[in-house]
Amino acid sequence: MSDITRLQNDIASIAKDEAREADKVARATSSLSRATSTSSMSSYQRDIQRAQQDLARLTSKRASKTSDLARKQSDLASAQKSFIEEQQREMKKSAEIISRLERDADSKATRSLSMIGAGLLPVLQQPVPPTVSYTAFVSHASEDKDEIARPLTEALIALGHQMWFDEFTLKIGDSLRRTIDRGLASSRFGIVILSPSFLAKNWPQYELDGMVAREVSGQKVILPIWHKLSKNEVLAYSPTLADKLALSTSNYTIAELAAAIHEVLQRPIEAE
Repeated sequence: MSDITRLQNDIASIAKDEAREADKVARATSSLSRATSTSSMSSYQRDIQRAQQDLARLTSKRASKTSDLARKQSDLASAQKSFIEEQQREMKKSAEIISRLERDADSKATRSLSMIGAGLLPVLQQPVPPTVSYTAFVSHASEDKDEIARPLTEALIALGHQMWFDEFTLKIGDSLRRTIDRGLASSRFGIVILSPSFLAKNWPQYELDGMVAREVSGQKVILPIWHKLSKNEVLAYSPTLADKLALSTSNYTIAELAAAIHEVLQRPIEAE
């Protein structure tokens, strides 16, 4: 249950208690007006005083909870606004990179055609770019790069694996979408670092979708790692991923994670 829902439930419960205490005050006041003996009057007055004190305490408690709720709602609205703004910045940045690359490609193509026409660049002599094959693609949120993604990638590289990792593979001017697509297509396995930050971003989920598409064909390629996530949180995000045997950073060190993944990366790709 979220903090906002819990606070809303608390406020509703306190409001019911306030109504009950207010009813006690009203009934005791009515009884006091009809009392004929001094002892009865004193008893009803004490009842009224106790109920009023309880009512005041509940009113103060509800005001505090209402203030907490307003703060939580404000924090949520700010977080949602920041998330939307980050998405918009990433989309704008990607669009600018893609547009620049396309302009550069058009310009290079024009120059190449001019050189071919002048006999300076024989077509048959153009080198064919080599195809790079990666052992695994590391999909992660940028917030998890320093703590888990980069150290794990470096450990696997030290064990002899060719890893696709954004800051090791991407170069200035590269198209994020196209480079990621090529990396996914040329990687035998996909290491997915699932975390709260991962679940909140679009790019990591785009990468995960690419791996899931490969598994539809029957290949077992996704190697999930849970980072600061519980089983229920993963289950709520994706029952399919929750069903996969995963390693958790709360139970393993970087070296232990690398050793366990290394063992899997040496095997041939298995069918589900």
